[in-house]
Formats: sequence, C-alpha cells, structure tokens
Amino acid sequence: MPHKGNDLFTHDHTSSRDGSFFFTMDGMIKSRRNLNRLAVAVSFFLSGLLFSSWAVRIPAIKDRFHFNDAQLGGVLFMLPLGSFVALPFAGWAVHRFGSRLMTPLAAITYSLLLFALSQCQSPITLSVGLFFFGFWGDFLNISMNTQGIAVQGLFDKPLLSSFHAMWSVGALAGAVLGGASFKMDMTTVQHMSGITIFTALLAIGFSRHMVSDRHLSEGSGPLFAWPDKALLILGSICFCCTLCEGAMADWSSLYYRQVAGEGSSAGTTGYTAFTFAMSFGRFSGDRLIQHFRNRKVLMADGLLIAVGLGLALWVQLPFAVIIGYAAVGFGVATVIPIVYTVAARSGTMAPAIALAAVSTIGFTGFLIGPPIIGFIAHAIGLRMALLLVVMLGICIWMLSRQTVGKH
Repeated sequence: MPHKGNDLFTHDHTSSRDGSFFFTMDGMIKSRRNLNRLAVAVSFFLSGLLFSSWAVRIPAIKDRFHFNDAQLGGVLFMLPLGSFVALPFAGWAVHRFGSRLMTPLAAITYSLLLFALSQCQSPITLSVGLFFFGFWGDFLNISMNTQGIAVQGLFDKPLLSSFHAMWSVGALAGAVLGGASFKMDMTTVQHMSGITIFTALLAIGFSRHMVSDRHLSEGSGPLFAWPDKALLILGSICFCCTLCEGAMADWSSLYYRQVAGEGSSAGTTGYTAFTFAMSFGRFSGDRLIQHFRNRKVLMADGLLIAVGLGLALWVQLPFAVIIGYAAVGFGVATVIPIVYTVAARSGTMAPAIALAAVSTIGFTGFLIGPPIIGFIAHAIGLRMALLLVVMLGICIWMLSRQTVGKH
C-alpha cells in the first residue's frame, strides 16, 4: 500500500508539473502576442504623432519663408505628391523585405525626415523635404497596415480599426505637444528634434516585437500590378471614403459657420463632432466588425454617411449639423480598416501589394476631393456641393454589397 501511495503521489505531482508548464507556455504565448499587438499600435501612434507635429508647425514655416497662401499651397502639395508616388514602391518593398523590417525602418526614416524639415533653408529644399516626408510616410502606412493584418491573424479577431484609432491618438498628442512647444517658446528645430528622438527610440525599442510575414517565401512579386475587379471595387470604396474625409476636413467648418451665422465663435464645433465620432468609431469598430461582420458594417457605414450629411444639409440648424457630422464621422471610421482587411485576403496579390493597389485608387480622393467640392460650390453653392458626400455614402453602400461578400 505505501508503494501504491508513492506511485499515486508521484503521478499527481508530474501531472501538476506538466499542467503548470503548459499553463506557463500559454501565458508566454499570450504575452508575446500582446507585445506584437502593442508594437503595431505604437507604430500607428508614432505615424500620427509625426504627421501632426509637422502640421502644427505649418504657420511657423509660412512666416519663416514669408509665403503667401498660393506659395504655401504649392509647397504643401509636395507632401501628398510624395505619398502618391511612393505607393507602388512601398507595396513592392514591403512584400519583398517584409513588414517586420520595413515598419521600424520607415518609422525611423520618417522621424529623421521630420528633423530634416526643420533644417530646410529655402523653399526648394523644403519642397524636396516634404516630398520625401510624404514618400516615407506612405512607406510607413503600407508597412504598418501589413504588419497589423499579420498580427490580427494571430488573434483571429478584428484589430485593424483600433490600430487606426491609435493614429488619431498620436495626431492628438502631436497637436497637444505642438501647442505646448509654442507656449514654452521652443523653436521649430527644438520641437522637431525632441519628437524625432522620441519616435526613433520607440521605433527601435518595439522593432523586436514585430512578427514575420508569411508571404516572403513566395518571391518578390511585380513592382507594378493591375488590380483585379474585386480590388478595383475595394479601391473605389476607399476613394469614396477618402473624398468624404477630405470634404469634411476642408469644407465642413465653412458650412457649419454658414448655418450657425458668420459671427459664430464656434465655427469648428461641427468638425470637432466629426473627428470625435470618427475616433470613437475606430475604437469600437473591432467589436462591431466581429459581431456583425465586414459586409454589414460597411453597408451601415455608407448609410450613416449618406443619412448623416443629408440631415445636416436638410435641417439647417446647428444641432442638426452637429448630429449629422457625428454620424458621418462614425460611418467613415471603419471603412478603411475593413477595406484593407478584405484587400489583404486577395487571391491574386500579396497583402502589401494589394494594400498599395487599393490605396493608390483611394488616395486620389484626398487629392481631387477638396478642389471638386470647391468648383461645385463656386458654381451652385456649398450646400449643393456637399450633396456629393451624400452620393458617396450611397456608393459605399452599393459597392460593399458587390465585393465584401458575407464575411
């Protein structure tokens, strides 16, 4: 009997030890995955921080070079031009070398270029600097989205919307820090130097927590590839969304001021409602997508955009405009994360190249959207011009039924 007792005790002890071992391993895997997720979130945060840190210094740059509005507009156009030119190269490079390498590399280069902008001594060098700032900003955009989709696969649940929300948090942090730098009488060089050092150190620190891309063994892929019908439709949805965002950014405050009265001291209230709702929508978007799936959420996004701005244009009262703008912001929030997630599943292209193809189509919305609204507004009035956004919401609803399927 003592011998049997000993055997029983030994067996129990081994079982307990094995169970503890597997429990520890499971905890380590979860901890590693959480670090992977945090690394991607930090990348999105840094991207927003760097872009916003440049944006808050635009007035100081204008004064430094004595630009008039037209000259400033011409110089600023170099940034989106650089982003647009980078798209196919970014897709190829991320596919060839992997988002694990390209994400921290792009983040560090992007931060160094922010510092370079503070050193520009002439409009020409500033224009060149902005071109490459936009160029590498898009490298970071494609690589961190590709890395985000890879990490999303580890969790087997939607994460991309919350990653995009971290970009908004970073942009807000950049605005706050920029305001603080003005209050402390920091020069542009001092401000941008601090941001560069901070972002570069964080990018280096979290680089070891990036995950490998599964597609690297499939070859480098073509630099330029024509997207198939499904990706063209996804790009069209992306185009509609970015045009909506551009229209809201450039024209929503002007329309709100018209409704509230030219003497209103709260001209940005409507746009604030839009941005707040968009940030909230991105933080809550992953749960909505997990529960309702991509297709239903994307269709709802289109309807929210159309109905929201329709309300703002139909009921010309400040409270109605604020509610309408908030609906548009919530609708816009999850469109890009869903489009990127679905595009990455393309059977004809690698994830990074598919994202670049979709982004190339979509990015034109940022370039041509605000001028189109301006031309229409000049001809028939801003209220009628903003009906274009309502139509774009309807287009998103219609297109999402064709390409997203039941996933």
